[in-house]
Parts: sequence; C-alpha cells; structure tokens
Amino acid sequence: MDIYYKIAQQYFRGTISAADEVRLSAWLKEADKNQMLFHIWEDEWRKQARSQASAKTQAAWEKLKAQMQAEQAPIIQSLQPQKPIIRPLRQWYYAAAAVALLVFGVALWLLLPNQQGEAFIAQTTEQETQDLALKDGTEITLNPSSSLAYAADFGKKTREVLFEGEAKFSVAKDAERPFIIRTGDFSVTVLGTEFLLRAYPTDSIYTLQLTSGKVKVMYMQDSLFAETGDLVQFNTVTKQFRKKLEANNILLSDLVNRLERLYDVRIEVGDTALAHETLYISINTDDSFEDVCGALEMLLPVVIEKEEDHYRLAAQ
Repeated sequence: MDIYYKIAQQYFRGTISAADEVRLSAWLKEADKNQMLFHIWEDEWRKQARSQASAKTQAAWEKLKAQMQAEQAPIIQSLQPQKPIIRPLRQWYYAAAAVALLVFGVALWLLLPNQQGEAFIAQTTEQETQDLALKDGTEITLNPSSSLAYAADFGKKTREVLFEGEAKFSVAKDAERPFIIRTGDFSVTVLGTEFLLRAYPTDSIYTLQLTSGKVKVMYMQDSLFAETGDLVQFNTVTKQFRKKLEANNILLSDLVNRLERLYDVRIEVGDTALAHETLYISINTDDSFEDVCGALEMLLPVVIEKEEDHYRLAAQ
C-alpha cells in the first residue's frame, strides 16, 4: 500500500512517470476501496498545500510591512486609484487578505480602465467557500483563499474575470461573447462548459480539470485546446503546458474515439463486447500512440496491431 501512496503523491505534484501512471491506473481499477483511498490522499494533499501557501502568504506580508516601515513609503495610497472601483462584499479578516485584495483590485483597474461604475470583487477566507451567480447565468463556487473580480459592464460586450485560487466554474453558453478567465498572463477561454480551476499565486503548477465541453488555455502566445476528461497543467516556473486525458469508468468505445481525434489515427474494435469495457485511465497527451497502446494492453486483455491504414484492437 505504501508504494501506491508514494505514486499518488507524485501524481498530485505532477511528477509521476508514464510507467507509474499505468500502475496507478491498474490499481485504481482493482477495487472501489482503492479509489476511495486515492480521494482521501488527494484531500490530505490539498489541505497540506493550502497550509503551506498560507504560511508563504503570511511571510510575504510580514516582509512587506517591514519594507513599508523602513522606507516610510505610502505604498497602499500610491497604488490606489483616485476613484476606487472596488466594492468588497465582506469584512476582511486577515491583513494578508487585505493586501491581496488591494493588488487584485489594482490589477482589475489597470486591465479595465474604461469601465463605468463600481466593479465587483469576491474573496474567501481560509475556511470558507462561496457560491456566485453572475449576470450571464454562469455559476461559480469559490473554494478557500480564492478571489474573483469583474467590471461593472460585464456581459455587455465581453465576459472577462480576474481570478486567483481554486473554483468550480459552470459557464453559461454564449458563442458571441467568450468567457475569459485571467490569472496574470495565464488565461482560459470558454464558450460554455464545466471545469475545476486551481491557480493560486503561490502554486508552481496551475491545474484545470475539464468536466464537460471544450476550452482554450493560453500563456502569452502559447495555447492548447482541451475537451471533456482532459486535465491541463501549467508549470509557472518553466512556463510549459502538460495535458492529460483522465477518465474514470470510460467506455472503451468512447476512449477509442478520443484517441482517434488526438493522434489522427483510425482504430477498429474487433469485438463488439470489448466496446462496452470500462476502465480508469490517465494518459499524457505527449506520450506516443505506441506507448498508449502498450498501456491499454496492460490494463485490458487486448492486443493492438497495425494494419495497412489503421489499427485493430482485438481480445487476446
């Protein structure tokens, strides 16, 4: 059991190898209790990560206070616009949260200088979540230590928000006005879908887990598209993307369709009964198709052979 705990920790950190992903996938499929244990480990890892992030934030705040006292510079006043456009929804409980709110508000002011009226900003503390219903019908659940802001004219011409932290988004469809989420130079463009986005300022890796629909993820000029079941990771240090196809209890027939689109190949399933097989699988989309075939042959009693212009998947 200890070995799978270690492998799971590597998975949560985004450092797992392709071989260990295959082992983890096979172990998760063995029994429901393994999946339950995996989710318990995941919750523990998230709590620990948030605790470390909180400690870093407090340390940064103490350093900032020391600089302010040493330099005797009115940092907050110099940053604040003459006509504040931020309307807080609640009493802020921590000094670090107040500084985060200020920086977040200034970012909104700089991003949307021509908007009229008061902007909206919401922020959660370390111990709370908050449900938001936006003007366009989009629903958002902010998880602890998270912030979201948008201009007063949101939805008139554009749908753009600033975000930090972790939240579940259920975005209302609007083909003419894409929903754009910005975290610094990182952004997610959506037409209408559901996903979980984790992008804390102290994280070295941002994570987007797509439940349904399609999104475009960007950093500067680099971009990629993701669809249902994809997990996208962005390394804030190397500035590189990594995409995984993750599926729990996915039909083999549905997985075959995804692989055909992903690798631009044609796959024939030789046995109708095989199409209804279900499996848990996690695939790095930068893995070769041959590596994926090898993983499938380990997970299922199948063999995949190359034909003239397609691949054939058959029972062993």
